Amino acid sequence: MLNKGRFTLPAQEGMDKEVLMLANKWGVDIIRDSDGTKLSPELTKMDFEVYSTVCLIRQDQDWAKKHPQHCQQKFLMSDRKMAEGSLLEIEIMKGYSKEQFMPDTVHDVKKYWEVINRTTGGIVPVEDWGYNEQTGLVTVKNCTGFHVYTVNFLVYQIWETTSMYNYITNNWTGEHQMGLDPRQPETYDHMLKMLDQWLVDHPDTNWVRFTSMAYQFPIITDENRKTRFQDWSGYTDTVSALALDEFEKEYGYRLRAEDFVDRGYYNSTSNVPSDRYRDWIAFVNKFLIQFSKECVERVHKAGRKAILFFCDHWIGTEPYWEEKFKEANFDALVTPAINGREIRRVADVPGDYTREARLYPYFFPVNLQGEPSFAEGGDPVKECRDYWMWIRRAMVRKCVDRIGFGGYLDLAVENQEFLDYVEHLTNEFRSIVDNSQLTKPLAPVKVAILNAWGQMRSWLYDFGWPLGNVIETLSGLPVDVKFISFDDIKNANVLSGFDVVINAGKSRTAWSGDNLWADKTVQGRIREFVANGGGFVGIFEPSAYEHQGAYFQLADVLGVQREVGLTLNNRAKLNPETTKKHFILEDMEETFQPSVFIEDVYAINPEAQILAKQGKHVVASANQFAKGRAIYFAGFDFSANNNRMLERAVYWAASKENVVNENFTSNKHTELAIYPEAKKYFVFNNSGSDQKTTLVINKGKSEVQLKPFEGKWFDL
Repeated sequence: MLNKGRFTLPAQEGMDKEVLMLANKWGVDIIRDSDGTKLSPELTKMDFEVYSTVCLIRQDQDWAKKHPQHCQQKFLMSDRKMAEGSLLEIEIMKGYSKEQFMPDTVHDVKKYWEVINRTTGGIVPVEDWGYNEQTGLVTVKNCTGFHVYTVNFLVYQIWETTSMYNYITNNWTGEHQMGLDPRQPETYDHMLKMLDQWLVDHPDTNWVRFTSMAYQFPIITDENRKTRFQDWSGYTDTVSALALDEFEKEYGYRLRAEDFVDRGYYNSTSNVPSDRYRDWIAFVNKFLIQFSKECVERVHKAGRKAILFFCDHWIGTEPYWEEKFKEANFDALVTPAINGREIRRVADVPGDYTREARLYPYFFPVNLQGEPSFAEGGDPVKECRDYWMWIRRAMVRKCVDRIGFGGYLDLAVENQEFLDYVEHLTNEFRSIVDNSQLTKPLAPVKVAILNAWGQMRSWLYDFGWPLGNVIETLSGLPVDVKFISFDDIKNANVLSGFDVVINAGKSRTAWSGDNLWADKTVQGRIREFVANGGGFVGIFEPSAYEHQGAYFQLADVLGVQREVGLTLNNRAKLNPETTKKHFILEDMEETFQPSVFIEDVYAINPEAQILAKQGKHVVASANQFAKGRAIYFAGFDFSANNNRMLERAVYWAASKENVVNENFTSNKHTELAIYPEAKKYFVFNNSGSDQKTTLVINKGKSEVQLKPFEGKWFDL
């Protein structure tokens, strides 16, 4: 068994003894620095590989002060304001952090800014408005009374987002750091020279972690330092006056401020992307890959390896665009992970890379929710154990190569219970790697998750909505998951490689698909797929788009429809009794009752089997459609009961329920992973209490006792 290696430790100057102690306890083979820490010569000379972080956009603050016009930019939209007469004044920065943003008056405001009549959607002529830099007011004339107006305005980000987060979280008192834009030619060259010098100044560094390359996923902050908008995959922060001009030259048309502000939605990843937005993503990606390639070439020339941090400033690199991303030639990817879907997000990236998960809690006083962690009142052991339960489920389906932590070591070493738990965790991780030999686990059902983004946004989800529960459950189930888009569906052969298609999300979102469901080819091919024996699982509002008298466009496939207030006089709605027995309901100890669900769903097929209802609302159903099958769930919570139910639903939809009976664990609090190539299987307990389960492996039965959160390996 492996008892050391595959672990990255955040070290700290002056903590040589602690590093050596933890190296022995946790099996450390690489040490690293963190934002705000550095490694002493004594540490770098120890018998470890060294992993150092570099953030080129923040590396030289003197350069940033001398070239403030090279700071990164974005468009913001002012708060909506009603005109009571023909004249209106709008304070554009009201509601935004003046620590983070400053209006751009370096570039012609009349060329880049816009004033929009939000009542009509019309653009106010430039001669009808003006900006006063001293007062921060835009004055609009010739307004229509009682219409609402906004200003789309370009700003400089004078406090870089990640720096701002770390500063506020840790109560730092130093200067606010600015973030530079490498698209500026002078700064581009300066960054490459900085990297050359950095490599000279860090002769003991083996791994160079870029944090990340240039553009942060957008976080817009208000005057109280509270998040006003955030999007894990948004391109809001990639904008600049220079980029807009270069885009026009390359694509032959000019983007407006409104193309980025998007009515105040800022092209959230939950929105179906427009063709213009997709063009912008491709434009930024082309530049970022070229910049990344030049940086990585310098790292390789110096005899080091290059890591992309698939978190902070990853926007534009697009690791799931396999052919483009591989041009950058990174050696490794690292992601922060608090759950299974974040593990799968890095583990499923196509290509040959070393993959590392940075686990939580981060060695900070407070956690991601702003609650105590390594501070008085915190419980880092519980945090870590809770996260590990989610993470382990995904790792046994698709494992990473390494794990590690980040932050301030001096905080962690004060908590002996935490040090002991991480020792257990690291040993369990290595047991997964060693026993599985990183081979593919048994996954008899191939599942396609259909949304507007497809593979490009694999394992992401709609923030603030239970769709994340669905994706989290799937990250740890014994199914082979791929993400496909509506464009992929138009390829006549794409569905032939799958057993089941899942469409999950709220109406009008990219996850469900919105108007993309009006496409006759998409509808036809999915119906054909199911009619010929395939499966379809719809969750929340699948195929939802009001079109040709139907709300769920695949209501005939699902056997259910949703009332949205347009057919209230229709008295033919069915209200069948709940089915008591069904394969999907077997070994369920409790009724399926999601905490949040889509209301007013009713059966339209008298043969549809209603698996669960709340009042007259159908919350789970099963339907036969020609030779195929369809399942509907109106909501979904992450729980042992629901995880098992979704697993059985997917197998039933695939007409492979007999496969479940060949290999399974009877206790829903336990799960099973089988590795045919390694001739091993792993059964593990996801609960905090003792569990007993009956295992069926290749139809042979055995009994297993598991302690809280315990996992056990067996030979096949």
